[in-house]
Amino acid sequence: MSALFISKILDIPPEIVYYWWTDLQSTDSKLVKPLKSRKIISKSDDIIIEDVVKLFGKEMRYKVKVILKPPYEWQAEYDGTAATAVSKYKLTLVDGKTQFNYKSNIYPKGYLTKIFFPIIKFFIQYIFSKEMDEYNKKLEEDWISNKLN
Repeated sequence: MSALFISKILDIPPEIVYYWWTDLQSTDSKLVKPLKSRKIISKSDDIIIEDVVKLFGKEMRYKVKVILKPPYEWQAEYDGTAATAVSKYKLTLVDGKTQFNYKSNIYPKGYLTKIFFPIIKFFIQYIFSKEMDEYNKKLEEDWISNKLN
């Protein structure tokens, strides 16, 4: 198991950040490069999706269960051929801004993945951080243009 932690500060109310980040759509794949496609399987109490991601030249498919924990938390459980992961997202109001914390426990599968994961972990964290920046940039654009009011 390997843990990743990323924290961002947004000048947007936490309820807006929560709504935007948990309103999963098949068009989300247009927002960031690693996500090649997203298929919404079901939206009930939990959200079930299938993501296809391309990292390090390898295309990987993940079944994802998203568990909503309103008002400011959610969890995503990933199951793929290369790894499984449990990612927790938490929003906190700090000095009038939203602190957005992401923690993911990743469990590599397969002999080669387990061997190389300690080396590529830092690249994955960098890629995930940049991906969060891209999502947050779109969120800020939507917020500024009043699409979320």
